[in-house]
Amino acid sequence: MKFTVADNPTGTNIVSLADMKEFLRVDHSDEDTTISEIITSAAIAVQDYTGRVFVSTTYTLNLDYFHNTEIPAEIGSVTSVTYYDSANAEQTLDASKYYYDASREPARIAFLDPPSTFDDRFNAVTITGGMGKQAIPPIKHAIKMLAAHYYENRRAVIVGVRSASKIPLGIEAILNPYRIISLV
Repeated sequence: MKFTVADNPTGTNIVSLADMKEFLRVDHSDEDTTISEIITSAAIAVQDYTGRVFVSTTYTLNLDYFHNTEIPAEIGSVTSVTYYDSANAEQTLDASKYYYDASREPARIAFLDPPSTFDDRFNAVTITGGMGKQAIPPIKHAIKMLAAHYYENRRAVIVGVRSASKIPLGIEAILNPYRIISLV
């Protein structure tokens, strides 16, 4: 699945620079650019871990052929379904030919009597829609904690200390209830 962020793709849309600097107890502006980049990195890591997106985003999901499937993320809508017909011409599927369930996590889409697609083509079907919800306080706190971890540990390897290669345990504990786990 490919996500295209509809607005400014920075983590400061989720956690502001001022809030992060207060959390870090930084009272100068010398590292504002670095802190903003760290917030973005932490927000992306949290979004990847939870399977959720916390800014307004457009997603596209490509399938090789029509089949009922889960959309491996939390979605708000399906705006269009396009496909390449048996003559390899791009078509838009009528909205009456599919339905989706966005109340379930992960969301799912089903097709009613779908047309044939071009056989010798990958990604013959493209589902497009909108997603993104506002981050709730525990999510924002986890982003701040991870950003603080990145801020304090700026190197990939810390000499004399065993470094974890995944999200620190306390942050996982905060995020686990909000994860979307697909069983497919």
